[in-house]
Amino acid sequence: MKKMKKANRILPLIAAVFFATACFNLNRFSLYNLSGLYSNTGFTGLTVAAFHESEGQVRLYIPVAQDDLAIEKDEESGRSYTKMQLKYVLMESYESKHILDSAGIIHTDSLIRFGDSIFTFDIQYPGKRKYILKISLIDLNRVEQLDSYLVLDNTGGNSYADFLMMDRNGEIIFRNYAGRGEDFFFRLAGGYSGLVYVSFYHRDFPIALPPFMEETEMSFDYHADSTFSVRVADGVSERLGLDQEGFYHFRTDTSQQGGFTVYVFHEGFPGITTAARMLEPLRYITTKKEYEELAAAGELKLAIDQFWISNAGNTNRARAMIQKYYGRVEEANVFFSSYLEGWKTDRGLVYIIYGPPRIVYRGKNIEEWLYGEKEHSNSIRFQFVKVINPFTENDYSLIKSPSYKEKWYNIVNTWRK
Repeated sequence: MKKMKKANRILPLIAAVFFATACFNLNRFSLYNLSGLYSNTGFTGLTVAAFHESEGQVRLYIPVAQDDLAIEKDEESGRSYTKMQLKYVLMESYESKHILDSAGIIHTDSLIRFGDSIFTFDIQYPGKRKYILKISLIDLNRVEQLDSYLVLDNTGGNSYADFLMMDRNGEIIFRNYAGRGEDFFFRLAGGYSGLVYVSFYHRDFPIALPPFMEETEMSFDYHADSTFSVRVADGVSERLGLDQEGFYHFRTDTSQQGGFTVYVFHEGFPGITTAARMLEPLRYITTKKEYEELAAAGELKLAIDQFWISNAGNTNRARAMIQKYYGRVEEANVFFSSYLEGWKTDRGLVYIIYGPPRIVYRGKNIEEWLYGEKEHSNSIRFQFVKVINPFTENDYSLIKSPSYKEKWYNIVNTWRK
């Protein structure tokens, strides 16, 4: 495998202090298994947008794809219907047993609508601090549940929830990335009027290294590659179209680090749509020589197909392996993207090679994945430390260990048989 330094990974100046704090809290995790967060087997997707509609209050916008819900028929009336429950729980932390606030609704629809219905909850903050919010969607006809978690920041000023991303038609965009040139605008909390200051970063981040391979970390250079401003009147910004790949950090106050970050990745993201995009993730399962030979091939797609066929033994098995491998790459992009594509991250690497973890526990500054049975000699456990930075809550770095080496090569070899 090709060894690279993560010279541009984001680390604040207080990284050493943070890491010590995270290690101190290693055993303080969520009370429940959160592996459903990284499962692709749910009956639908669950996304949430949070916006500070007024001071001290946040409004949740939750789209539900009605046509993903199971349909039942009432025996007496003969009418078909969908039935779901939507609820939230507000907590101080993942590991807290104390519920600060909760509410829910049960919605029955006999019209069998198609497309998304947007549901809302208004939550009053108990105080000025950060909170963990759990949102659950239950299809009551299936008796299946999906969960999602948000970090809500009420510490004041430049919270991501002070921005609500809207498309050209005034509909909410339930993601924090945009296509190149995509037309969008923001609503801003409190009817803000004035300027939003934007810092643009275009950085070439290297991919993750194997779990046993130590790397040299360097502090991120917060000096933006370029800056510009956006006019806002009565809480509505001017229209935007971001033409360069990279990430854009939006703030109303440049003396504070927080704000809203929009990421612009390659065309077709989070999908893998070209041979060049198929090549890059192969660095996780190829030798340096193999990768260089593939990269130099005149017919790249043909060379990649031949790589998989030669390892799989036949075309049908190669096709299945390609679907499985690149399916995980796309899922990693959905689950773990931050200022870099999800497949390039430490969690993305482990997810692609091992698949969805069987058990996930999360604490304030730590996330733990378990593959296999608890305490079994063949099980493997990964711990990821949260990296604090102003751009994202979704940046985690793996705690490396030489003990991973043998099992890592064993699992990589399963992709090559």
